[in-house]
Amino acid sequence: MTKTTLRVLVVEDNPGDVGLVRAALEESTVIFEVDNVTSARSCRRALETERYDIILLDYSLPGENGLDFLRSISGKKNVPPVIMLTGQGDELIAKDAIRGGARDYCAKGRINSTTLTRAILEALEVARLEAEEERQREETDKRAVTDPLTGLYNRNYLGDALEKECRRAKRYGSPLSCLMLDLDDFKEVNDRHGHLEGDSVLRQVAIAIGNSVREIDIAARYGGDEFCILAPETGLEGAMQLAERLRFAIAAMELHAGRHRIAITASIGVFSPATMNQLRPTTLLDRADAALRKAKLTGKNQVCDYTIPSIGVA
Repeated sequence: MTKTTLRVLVVEDNPGDVGLVRAALEESTVIFEVDNVTSARSCRRALETERYDIILLDYSLPGENGLDFLRSISGKKNVPPVIMLTGQGDELIAKDAIRGGARDYCAKGRINSTTLTRAILEALEVARLEAEEERQREETDKRAVTDPLTGLYNRNYLGDALEKECRRAKRYGSPLSCLMLDLDDFKEVNDRHGHLEGDSVLRQVAIAIGNSVREIDIAARYGGDEFCILAPETGLEGAMQLAERLRFAIAAMELHAGRHRIAITASIGVFSPATMNQLRPTTLLDRADAALRKAKLTGKNQVCDYTIPSIGVA
């Protein structure tokens, strides 16, 4: 089995101390590849172009000292774990280094192959565990705001986004539009082909929606076969264009259940507030939904906006 090589960046301006570290790592049963830079500035440059597993950082560096440099990079993404190298008796500096984000510290006078290798491996293991915990937290956070079937945002997230975007639009006087999208006669898909095929269709529709909206737009599954899209910085004309793009993308989908082609279309209602007092979450949803009902009542597979007079719309 091929052993993994660990890349080590030694930030040290004293050639003798660099030699001490190299000698200790060369004696280790772990394979290390060692690079050396002599200042915080050169370390930053190295981190921009190279990937390292661990940094061994001297406290006494020319210009910016090791502790200040450590604080400046602590917590940043893609920065490897740091072990501070200190002189004999520098316990106060060592404690400051731990508080500043170092994983460990090693007194130069006590460095040997065993102690340095152990410190590096323990620092890497702690960093790995913390990264896994962070990944799990992010996954949990994502599940809390994501619809499990479609991968779009869920209704809870949509509610928060509506509040936030309405506040932002009021503050900056910027346009905001809301689209309500409903698949036409979707019940027939479930009745004819089964709910598994129906779920597959919903997932494909969600992909089409995700590919059609912009990065700043917020697309959510509102419930069943109904979706809501918030379009920040977008007035009525832009929202109508977005809605037509969505309608066309869904109608153009090639969907099959066995040998049978499934034809899917969507009706979309659009509301873009004309005044600031209309910038309320319930108003956006209610009026976009009213426009959606108009699209359903007058033929389906079309886009209607709230400003068009419609039956039963207040």
